[in-house]
Order: sequence, then C-alpha cells, then structure tokens
Amino acid sequence: MAGRSAPPSRQEEDTPKDPGPKLPAARPAGHLPSIDEARLAGLGPSSRRGSVLGPASSFSRRNSLAGPGAGPGGRRPSLGPVPPLGSRVSFLGLPLAPLRRAAPSYRTEPAPGERWEAARVQRSLEAALAARLCSTCYSGAEAGPLTRELCELLRVRLRELCPPRYKLVCGVVLGPRAGQGVNVASRALWDAESDGLASATFTNASLFAVAMVHGLYCE
Repeated sequence: MAGRSAPPSRQEEDTPKDPGPKLPAARPAGHLPSIDEARLAGLGPSSRRGSVLGPASSFSRRNSLAGPGAGPGGRRPSLGPVPPLGSRVSFLGLPLAPLRRAAPSYRTEPAPGERWEAARVQRSLEAALAARLCSTCYSGAEAGPLTRELCELLRVRLRELCPPRYKLVCGVVLGPRAGQGVNVASRALWDAESDGLASATFTNASLFAVAMVHGLYCE
C-alpha cells in the first residue's frame, strides 16, 4: 500500500547497539557528589563523611573520637580491670569489695567461758595507767588531749582481753592533785547477768586519774 512504511531489515534487528560509556551529567559549580556518585568515581568508602571530604578522608567519626589506641569496634579501652560477672561495681565501673554477711547465732547471752571478768580487766587498767602516767605532770592545756589518748589506749588494750560480742565504753577522769577529795560515780542501764564494769585509779605527786570501762554484751 502506498501509505505504509517498509519494515526494517533482518540485519538491523540482529545487530546489537553499543551505547558506549555513559558520561556523568555536567554538575553546576559548587555541587557536592552524592553517595552513589562517590562510589562510582572511586572516592573511598561509602560514608557521608567520605563523600564530602573526598579521597583523603578514610576515617569515621567513631574512629576519630576513639583515638589510635582504640580496640576492636572503635571502642576506647577500659581504664580499670574488668570485674567478674555478677560482682558489685561502683558508678565508675570499678569492682567493689563483696559484702560480708555474718550468720545469725540466735544467742541472747554469752557462751560458757566468754563472760565479762571484772578482776582481769581491772588489773589491765592499773598496769596501763601506771605505764603511761608514771612521770607525767598535770597541765590544764594538755589535760583534754591526754584524756582522749588514755581512752583510746585503754580501748585498744582491753579489746585483746575482752570476750567476743562485747562493746566497750571507756571513760577517764583526770585532775590535779592539790590535797582535795574527789568522788567519781557512774550509772548505767544494763543486764547484770551479762554486762560488767571495771575501774582503776592512779595517783602521783602531780595528778590523779580514774578510769572506768563498761563491757556491754551485744546480742
């Protein structure tokens, strides 16, 4: 027919068409390459920082903050030892000492042979006062510190002689010796079957001292 175009030949249909390499479209001035464009152009790892900074940036934000001494995964190495699983740790991640829990004994009185011995404690008090105050002269300015020192000395010394589960309350009265008479008294609320009291006195040419120690059984 006159108005119908002729079909293309067989040779033209079998011949593949090679479009050739595609050139990227021209970008306007000041345009930054996208992630896909940076990957095709070989600009480094496909990260946002790499696409912006170009081939010279081969680090990520995690690696830059962690520093050269970072371990695997970009994490900063720990400053302290790694605590075992299930242990107590502090706010900084450091291990804490385990809690010590004493088993209850369900005892309401001292065991046989572990009661307060007033005579033994009194002999220890007299020896401690004589050893510390034998050559001491009374001074009003030094009386307060000396009294506290004596209390601590007696408490430490009697702790070795005191039966277990006993608490000690130590008191010392110190004054100048000037021919006056002094009476020292004390009262306490305690269990007469378990608790006890021991006292000792010491005098020299300058001073007098009275030491009292209460031993209270702690259930």
